[in-house]
Amino acid sequence: MQAYELVVIIVFIAVIWYWLDGIRVKELARQAGRRACDQDHVAFLDDTVVLQKIRLQRNTDGHMHIWRSYDFEFTSDGSCRYRGNISMLGKTVSSLFLETHRLPPGL
Repeated sequence: MQAYELVVIIVFIAVIWYWLDGIRVKELARQAGRRACDQDHVAFLDDTVVLQKIRLQRNTDGHMHIWRSYDFEFTSDGSCRYRGNISMLGKTVSSLFLETHRLPPGL
């Protein structure tokens, strides 16, 4: 096996790993957004999150991880859409934000 063939195989494996890791982290972010909406008694819209930013960042132990920021939308009364944001550091939620919204009816 030539050196360039080995490099191509390593790059191919890295791309597949990155893609699969991204799918798993997106699913974790979606679950976190749904939980946050359920706790605030609001509706998680479209059942999805959208990747907005990505970068490398160190955690509190100094280890390098991929940091991703996802946006999503929710509603409290069905008439207005509000934004939420979830930041993931590796496979851990590092922050979660729900925009100021009306209280759901009955609360």
